[in-house]
Amino acid sequence: MAERQAAAGPVPGGQALPPSMRDRTTFLLYRAGDLSHSMANEMLAPIRLTARQVGILTLVIELEPMNQKALGDQLRIDRTTMVTLIDDLEEKGYVSRRRHPGDRRAFLIEPTAAGRSAKVQAIRILDEQKRRFLAPLTPDQQEQLLAFLKLLQRPPSLVI
Repeated sequence: MAERQAAAGPVPGGQALPPSMRDRTTFLLYRAGDLSHSMANEMLAPIRLTARQVGILTLVIELEPMNQKALGDQLRIDRTTMVTLIDDLEEKGYVSRRRHPGDRRAFLIEPTAAGRSAKVQAIRILDEQKRRFLAPLTPDQQEQLLAFLKLLQRPPSLVI
């Protein structure tokens, strides 16, 4: 029984997962992502950022200023949540909104100097979060996991 619970991993309430969940790759991917996201948010909390906000800063700094829709599409964040995240980043002085030169109805989200600095600090924290989260894996396993996850970043084909 102890071996079965260890294989299932700890869950809230102390109960083991049933095999239909414990052995389902897609469930485990979701769960690992959720755990990683929660850990990232917890580690970023002292600098008053969330993982999603770091994603926004990263895109507008490393790619180019973008409108809210493009950011939401890239990060898979719904429109209402995106507005809240950007409002908070703007209040903190990390981004600014400027009218899109080609579309008067849209705004471009641009990083500020403070936003660039916050992103550098956040990336250091996320590097440490990655180190901690992936600690159970060997370096070779971490590389394999990264390669597999990159393969899964394409839209799934609907094979019937």
